[in-house]
Amino acid sequence: MMTKGRMVGGIPTEIVFEMYAEKEFSIPLFTGYISRGLLLHIVRRVNPAVAQRLHELGEMKPYSVTPLWFKSKTRSEKGYILDPAYPCRLGFRFLRDEDARLVVDYFSSGTTVNIFDVSLQVASLAVRSKDYVEMEGAEPLEAFRLVFRSPTYLSAMGSRYRCLFPEPARLFSNLMRVWDVYSSSRHFGREEHEVYKEWLTRHVGVSEYSLKTMLAYMRERKALGFMGWVNYEMDSEDEWNRVTVALAQLAEYSNVGGNRTGGFGVTRFFAKPEETAEEEPQ
Repeated sequence: MMTKGRMVGGIPTEIVFEMYAEKEFSIPLFTGYISRGLLLHIVRRVNPAVAQRLHELGEMKPYSVTPLWFKSKTRSEKGYILDPAYPCRLGFRFLRDEDARLVVDYFSSGTTVNIFDVSLQVASLAVRSKDYVEMEGAEPLEAFRLVFRSPTYLSAMGSRYRCLFPEPARLFSNLMRVWDVYSSSRHFGREEHEVYKEWLTRHVGVSEYSLKTMLAYMRERKALGFMGWVNYEMDSEDEWNRVTVALAQLAEYSNVGGNRTGGFGVTRFFAKPEETAEEEPQ
C-alpha cells in the first residue's frame, strides 16, 4: 500500500537538554512558546536563513518542541518559581536531521542559554533518532498506547470547534499528512488517504483511556487541550496495521494536533498498552 514518493530526505530526531539555572526565576504556567523561541534563537545564531524559513507562516513546520519540565518551589495563579537546585529539561524535535544538526553545532562553541534574563548551564544533551524506513518496518500490533504529555487538540474541518479526544481516524490521518510531507522513503496519494481513513474507522478502536483537559496560557492567548493516555486496539494485521504503528512512532518526533510547534501535542508511543509514562517534574 505504500508507494514510492518524494525524496525529501532526513531522519526524525529529538534532542533533549538537561540544564541548571543560575538562580530561581518566575516561569509562566505553560512554557511551550518559550521553548519555541529558544529553538528559533539558537538556529538564527547558526543560520539566519534557516531560522527565517522555520518561522514562516503558511506551511507545515519540520520541527516541534516540548514545554520546559522542571521542579518548582512555589506556584501562583500566574506561574511557578523554578528551583535551580534541580534540572530543567526540554526537547527539540525535528522531522529532518539536517535541522537538528544546527542545534548541535550551536552547542559546539558553548553550553549556556538564556531564558528571559537568566542564564542556564547545559549539563547534558541527548540525541535519539529513528529513520522513516525503520518505522515502516514496524511489526503489526494488536494494541499500543499513546501518552499525551502536554495539552493536545485536533482541528475539526469546517468547524470553529476543536476536537478534545484523540479519535483514531482523525489522529492518524493527520499524522499521515505529516509523513507525506517529510518522509524520505514513501508517499501516500489522496486515494490511499481515503482508503486508510475508512480502514481506521473499521479496524481501530479505543479500548481504554485516562484523559483530562487543561487550559494552557500563551501570553495573551489561551487554548484548551487534553492530556493523559489512550490504549488503541486493532483487529487486523494487514499492511495498514503496520502503517498505523509507524505513524504512532512518528508522533514522538512531530507532536500531534494544533500548535505542535508551540509545545502542544507532545506524545510518547508504547508498544505495550500496560506501560505507563513517568511523570515529568514541575
